[in-house]
Amino acid sequence: MPFILEEVKDEKDFDEILPVLFAAFEEPYNSLRRWFIPVHTTVEAAIEGSKERNVKSWKQHAGIHWVKVIDTESGKVVGAAEWEIRQEVSNEPLKPINAYWHIDGSEEKVFAERLLMHLKGFMKERMTRPHIELEQLVVHPDYRERGVGRLLTSWGIQKSDELRLEICVESVPFAVPIYEKYGFGNLGCLTPDMAVSDPSTKWREYEADDLRAFLMWRPVGHDYRAGEDKLLA
Repeated sequence: MPFILEEVKDEKDFDEILPVLFAAFEEPYNSLRRWFIPVHTTVEAAIEGSKERNVKSWKQHAGIHWVKVIDTESGKVVGAAEWEIRQEVSNEPLKPINAYWHIDGSEEKVFAERLLMHLKGFMKERMTRPHIELEQLVVHPDYRERGVGRLLTSWGIQKSDELRLEICVESVPFAVPIYEKYGFGNLGCLTPDMAVSDPSTKWREYEADDLRAFLMWRPVGHDYRAGEDKLLA
């Protein structure tokens, strides 16, 4: 089945991308979905809210690039990725995160903000030089294992080699072998410390999920070589 890769140039493209993103987060189960795309009322409303946030971020940050893969036979978007090129890296402390897409005053919002601070802090401490980060990569479940993910990854790898920048992605556990296949090395695991005194039943439910994240890294110019390549500060 023929596929083509295109960079997103029009915000209307997100109308097709976000349903793919939601479907991909659901199968296999991705424990981070509820924190980035919470469903408060309907799935449709959750997708629309996520679309608005992603479009806003894409418009506001020149370093963010979205790419999509299209099935040329059906014309459908079957995968997408968000890459951020960081030519400069700030040494400023990480600012508190407001997970405004969650309900104000809710325990869910407090948990989301704490979790995101762990995830962002983990990468900030390690990626101290200019780099490219793969923020999101999704392939519709019906199009898995057909080369769509490799196409989406190849865009960032090509940019990495052109700009002489290393690449990283904060991966969920089940995606680690996929990124290793694409030339990334596994440089470490974050297990967020979400413990609180006297947690509620709901908090314990959140905390029991697999929230681990792995730093996957590819050096400039070649695939990761275990025992040879090291991430330098």
